[in-house]
Formats: sequence, C-alpha cells, structure tokens
Amino acid sequence: MQILITCPVNPTEDIRKVEKALDNLIGRSESLNNVSDAEREVSLSFEHRDAMTFIRQAIHETRIIDAARKRLESNWNGTSTKIYFDKQAAFVRRTRVVDDDQELPPLGSIEVVLLFESKREYDEFIDWFTPPTKDGRVIHH
Repeated sequence: MQILITCPVNPTEDIRKVEKALDNLIGRSESLNNVSDAEREVSLSFEHRDAMTFIRQAIHETRIIDAARKRLESNWNGTSTKIYFDKQAAFVRRTRVVDDDQELPPLGSIEVVLLFESKREYDEFIDWFTPPTKDGRVIHH
C-alpha cells in the first residue's frame, strides 16, 4: 500500500500554516517530503496504513465513518482511491470530509490518494479505516 498526501499552498497562504493543517490531520509528521515554493504544494508519502491511524481515529470520534467510506468506495478505480479533507478545518483541528465534485472549500482541500496492490488489500484497509456501521455504530464481523 502506498499513501500520497498533497495539499496546495495558495499564493496568500503561509506554508507553515499549511504544514500545521497537515500535522493536525495526520498527526505529528516528521516526514514532510516535498515542500516546494515553486510548485506551491506540500506533499507526503507513506508505505503503510499506520500513517492513517490519526485520521482514522478522528473519523471515528467525529462519527463521519459512513461519509468517509462512501467517498473512498465511490472513488475506487480498481487500483486506487482518494478522499479529500477541508484544509481550513484541519488547521483548526477539525476533520471534515469534502465531497469531491460538489464542494470547493475556500482554501482548498488536502488530497489523500491510496494505492493498493490488490482488491483484497483495499477491502482490508476499508474495513479497518471505515468499518461498516449500523445506526451509527460499528458492526463487528
């Protein structure tokens, strides 16, 4: 599994504030891979689902499991999926899933792309990250 996280830096934004939004979303990150003033983008990459533990916890605590699962499932293309989070919300320690096609937050989104080697790996990740729920409660298989 590979995780790619990218976030644009608008011309009016301080890159340190964008980094803080990313830190708030994924937990303290020691591995900001590319901070490019030329491209005005911050990107990170990880090789294991553990990098998603902090986001997973926030999704569960804010009870947006179904919304996150729906986005990941609708964006599945057979090898990868993606989900967007509101950058401004992340800056103030809130986790808010952005509806890909319907919404454009004022400061933009943080894009999380997840690449998988197999459908089984994807299914296992989805069940760990956003398990099925019923009446707002996680269904344990």
